[in-house]
Amino acid sequence: MLFLGFSAGLPLLLVLGTLSLLLKDAGISRSEIGFASWIGLAYSIKVIWSPVVDNFKLPILSRLLGKRKSWLLFAQIGIALGLYMISKTDAGTDTQRLVIFALITAFLSATQDIVIDAFRVESNDDKKQGAAAATYIMGYRIGMIVAGAGALKIAASYDWEVSYQIMAICMGVGILGGLLSPEPPHKKQVLGETELEKDISEKLLQPLAQNKETLKGKIQNHPAFMYFVKAILSPFVDFFRRYKWWGLVIIAFILSFRVSDIVLGVMTNVFYDDMGFTKDEIADYSKIYGVIMTILGAFIGGYVVNKVKILWCLLWGIILVILTNLLFAYMASQPKDVGFLIAVISADNMAGGFSMGVLMAYFATLINQEFTATQFALYTSLMTLTGKILGGFSGVNIDNWGYPMFFTYAASLGIPALLLILALLYREKTLSKKE
Repeated sequence: MLFLGFSAGLPLLLVLGTLSLLLKDAGISRSEIGFASWIGLAYSIKVIWSPVVDNFKLPILSRLLGKRKSWLLFAQIGIALGLYMISKTDAGTDTQRLVIFALITAFLSATQDIVIDAFRVESNDDKKQGAAAATYIMGYRIGMIVAGAGALKIAASYDWEVSYQIMAICMGVGILGGLLSPEPPHKKQVLGETELEKDISEKLLQPLAQNKETLKGKIQNHPAFMYFVKAILSPFVDFFRRYKWWGLVIIAFILSFRVSDIVLGVMTNVFYDDMGFTKDEIADYSKIYGVIMTILGAFIGGYVVNKVKILWCLLWGIILVILTNLLFAYMASQPKDVGFLIAVISADNMAGGFSMGVLMAYFATLINQEFTATQFALYTSLMTLTGKILGGFSGVNIDNWGYPMFFTYAASLGIPALLLILALLYREKTLSKKE
């Protein structure tokens, strides 16, 4: 899990935050850098192909390694090749080609995330899930430090080509971890066995009920239709059956919770560079120290969740993110100050770690264990979708408004989540009274 966590954390920054600085060094405008951040949408829509990864066996590789390990190796080798191709592409003269390679790498990275989530759950019994997740997160954060601080320091000492080639070699850590791990056991899935699946099938095929029983039976018992009902429809129908119209409020909350953080994060590296900080300073303060503070915030969030109701923790998380984002607006109006940079990064990353840790715990309360993989992929996809879309306009907004107004705007994007969590707190209070 440590090696696989490293492998999952490494490519994320290399196609997002670190890539934005590479593009800036190549003379790409802030507006274009902002649009390039839409590459991250690959992580936000991974739920679309997660049922395929979860159920389809790769030919040849699957027979040699097993279903999970074959998908894992396929994704990891693809990521390494993608990073190498980025390193061999001139960002200034062939930007489009570089973005295409980054998009392919992000798609394969999101696929790797799907596989590792399933790999982790299937490889450990219930008592070891917590330890496996903690080890995975530790590896993930180490991977982010290497892809952030490590890549920047190598680029400062040599160039971006060498930096990305070394990052491609670092994917060998994840490949080794996957090859040395045993293929996890799989639960045999029986299609069409649950009442929920039968109910969905009946309602879908209701128009064929009269005088078409033979056709209805053929469709209902066809493996492709049964798979569609079980793997794709059932997780979503289950969610709305449990939460009814409140499910829309929950989805709206998930869509809005991280918007403020993500929109601000798209341009932070560019902002630090514009403020006059060197790559080494950005690496030391933002990518190493910042990640450590994120981990600390996550630990604090995990502790508080055990002491306070989770919705109140989410409320605190939103407020902290809004306030720390406003610190960036203040810093943008001041001269370069390393001490204040450290203070802002500390507060921002701790708030981000706290809110993310609490959000992951909240997702666990929403999941029906019959559909863990798909529902978890759904929630984690939704939590970044809105932020990634709006984040693409960050460069344009900065060019039009300047940094102080942009950071104020980013902070204000947390207000919808604040209102929605108050609605969910009202729901919880109402349910408590009924009980």
